[in-house]
Amino acid sequence: MTATKNLETLGCLGQVTLEGDMVRLKGWSASWGGGPVLDFRINIGGLDVPQFRVEKGLISQDVQQLFPSLDHADQARFLIYIPLTWIQQTGLLNSLVRLTPVFASGEGDVLFGFLEPSLPVPEKSDRVGVGGSFKFVAADFLGHFVNKANLQPAEAVLDAGCGVGRIAYGLAYYLNSQASYHGFDIVPHWIDWCQQVISATRPNFHFQCADLYSDRYNPTGKTPAENFVFPYPNNQFDFVLLTSVFTHLYADASRNYLQQIARVLKPGGRCLCTFFLLNGETESLIKSGRSSRNFAYAVGESFIDDPDNPEDAIAHPEALVMDWIKDSGLSVQRQDYGMWCRRSRSASYQDMLVLSKN
Repeated sequence: MTATKNLETLGCLGQVTLEGDMVRLKGWSASWGGGPVLDFRINIGGLDVPQFRVEKGLISQDVQQLFPSLDHADQARFLIYIPLTWIQQTGLLNSLVRLTPVFASGEGDVLFGFLEPSLPVPEKSDRVGVGGSFKFVAADFLGHFVNKANLQPAEAVLDAGCGVGRIAYGLAYYLNSQASYHGFDIVPHWIDWCQQVISATRPNFHFQCADLYSDRYNPTGKTPAENFVFPYPNNQFDFVLLTSVFTHLYADASRNYLQQIARVLKPGGRCLCTFFLLNGETESLIKSGRSSRNFAYAVGESFIDDPDNPEDAIAHPEALVMDWIKDSGLSVQRQDYGMWCRRSRSASYQDMLVLSKN
């Protein structure tokens, strides 16, 4: 089957498990305007899977409830079975799974998962500290990096606000030995875990602690975020990522981070980052009572959701953010609004931007 064009699609590869003599893939995929899924292409550890069995069009009322505008959202789930003997013969345990759904008019976004990964995950308390769903989010955002920002396996990557390695976990199975990864965060024991677990088996993965002040994460930190200089030289990275970082930064810090991103990116480099953006649509949804967050409290140019825990979620007017991006020497290449305010069409919980260095 030959796909003719890429489609706007949504989905996830929720489970990759060993069941008897089979490897089972479980997830869902649907499109906007492309009809139902017709077939799949599967690649594990760089090898195309030659034979598998598919059960598709399975009932998915939960998907329809979350994404009512998707085609056939009520029948988006699938199960795929791959013979374990082929996996064992090719030595593909501890590998990255790439699943590409195929529709009548084109291929959908690649879905990622992990087949019996050897890298451990952090303790539950640390996983919850960065939002939980460790492997799921690692695979989900790897998909965003590849599908939306064209991340390549040999690129130089900066993970600003890397936490306890949730994003690095997925990249550890995608980036090759010619790539480089650098991550920084403000919680020392998170960085310690990343160094001891991820760097120990991926020597091109580097982590360091930044002594930044944060009322929520590092109240004894010495450097305010609005004055922080990323500890890397100019023009070092092909790709910079910030997942749920700007959503905890006030306006001055956000402006500074955008300037730092522009400084460390190579010309033509990209950045994928997430925000809570306020505009006419979000204001209408907030007023209607549909939004999961209200951002009713102004703090300078920023808006917070919870005055008792202000850094939990911080939003900014979209027009201001666009001005900051332009002033930093960056431009917006792609914009995907999030579902935080209960939009009917969205790609992730937070608003997502792909920027490039002019």
